[in-house]
Amino acid sequence: MQSQEEKKLWQERWQKGMTGWDQGAPHPSLFAVVEHAKLEGGLPGDARFFSAGCGRAHSEAALAEWGYHVRAIDLSEEAIREAQSIYGKLPNLELKVADLFQLETTEAKSYDAIYDRAMLCALPPESRRLYIDAMKARLKDLGLFCCILFRDLHTLSHPPYAVDEAEAFRLLGKDFVLCYAAAVPAAPIPAAVKEEWISIWRVRGAP
Repeated sequence: MQSQEEKKLWQERWQKGMTGWDQGAPHPSLFAVVEHAKLEGGLPGDARFFSAGCGRAHSEAALAEWGYHVRAIDLSEEAIREAQSIYGKLPNLELKVADLFQLETTEAKSYDAIYDRAMLCALPPESRRLYIDAMKARLKDLGLFCCILFRDLHTLSHPPYAVDEAEAFRLLGKDFVLCYAAAVPAAPIPAAVKEEWISIWRVRGAP
């Protein structure tokens, strides 16, 4: 569970309009992520996605428009309210205020894939393992963790935090097999991110 201090911090950012990370559109590499999830990861055409820390849910809405079923959550009521005002009519997109560390009974092993652009990089290092465990608990046996991570980050304050290949393998290598990885040019927002990399991981034990 995220601390009350953490919740208050993110809530205040949304209330004050301090959302400099918002790109206003789906991530430029989202299509590549999905294509590699299909080619190297075996993502089914009717996949169910889960995404935590969705904000205004631009990428999650794009996934829904491409025919996937998407459940997107955020800790902030303001974030979900704004996402609802933009994308609330999409039939394949469920938007909800929720704590990612609190697993609902219906969520266990319910999703084909996790989409993560910045959630892992937004968490302090001591919370990363708990986050990965929470995501794995939601994935089916053939589930994929599809992420866009911040490889090179120039900032004097946190969050966000950089997560390079070594850290990703430390966090994911025990429970997941890497199916695909590649560096991509960083999206222009936020400016502190200098390079990103996409990677597709599959739950170990899957064929």
